[in-house]
Amino acid sequence: MAISINAVVFLLIIVLGDVPAGVLADKWQRRYVLLIAFAALFISSLIGGFSNNLLEYLPMTIALGAFVVLTQGTFQALMYDTLRTIGESNTYDRHQGVSYALFLSGLSISSLVGGYMAQWFDFRATYFATAAFMLVACVMTLSLVESKIHKPITDRKLKEHVAFGVRHIFANKLLLQLALLITAAGVLRSAQNEYAGLLFIALGLGAIPMGYATAVKWLVSSFGQIIAPKIGRRVLKLTPLFFITFLLFSVVQSQWSLLFFYVSCFLYAIISNQAEAAVQDNTPSEIRATMLSIFSFASNIILVPLSILFGWIAQHSNVFNAYLMIAAVGILYLISWMLRGRKIIMAVTSLPARATKLPSAEDDIV
Repeated sequence: MAISINAVVFLLIIVLGDVPAGVLADKWQRRYVLLIAFAALFISSLIGGFSNNLLEYLPMTIALGAFVVLTQGTFQALMYDTLRTIGESNTYDRHQGVSYALFLSGLSISSLVGGYMAQWFDFRATYFATAAFMLVACVMTLSLVESKIHKPITDRKLKEHVAFGVRHIFANKLLLQLALLITAAGVLRSAQNEYAGLLFIALGLGAIPMGYATAVKWLVSSFGQIIAPKIGRRVLKLTPLFFITFLLFSVVQSQWSLLFFYVSCFLYAIISNQAEAAVQDNTPSEIRATMLSIFSFASNIILVPLSILFGWIAQHSNVFNAYLMIAAVGILYLISWMLRGRKIIMAVTSLPARATKLPSAEDDIV
């Protein structure tokens, strides 16, 4: 029961705080938003290290949720605007790919190191180690310089700002299709991440093999982020393959399922890298962070009822059939892709990165 309550609290923070946090990053200095985010994770880690029961642990979960929503979109927006300032926005996908690959590699390493630390000392040691790294992150964030392109918007209320972002999505045919793609793929990817442990258990993996299997998942995704910019927008042609491989690892109820699981991780990494880069090219600076927050909010809203259904199916049937239910949602999107999205997105996949901007997109003023 305690685990369920903690998970619900975390999900509520993510759903309710995602868009407001994105708006804050657009209406304020983004480096300050990142500073608050790292401070939140520092506090969260300290609370986790000292807590002994659910009531003491819940504030940690709230602070952790704040870290997640405050960094979602903020880092990417700051990076893109910085590159735009120096005239290198066409390299965004490469810089974002390397940055995210390093992040995923860090998750892979921390998964292994954290397990050994917990074995040699205790689980509290992993929290305190995280807190130490967050202090370093806070100091480094103070050295960041805000891009001259980003001009905080102070005369627009939260609701108006979000409405402006939504109108921008529907005013741009390419951006709308990219939004649908990122949202649908995000739902599948989130379910894949959240319930990977259940899949590993269903495949008969023990505790140590599960640690290595998780590390491989992050490393495969890291490789995808690095190689995606080398392929370019053409990688979006592989979109159907991601949804199909997700379906396959749900259907193949054997050790071979793990192979399709990793292939889908790789495909998501390369597709999301280029899809997000195309979104950045079609988004003005004033709503850059808000836009990505809207996408993640949409994915989370869809995922909430699916997660409840996933748990019920996994309990009364098996985890493969639960994943099959999620895969069915992806196939429904794939039908939309074939009918409408493919034609619009494919029209720009052969163009250079900076040429993916449609005439209806707003230009930033440098």
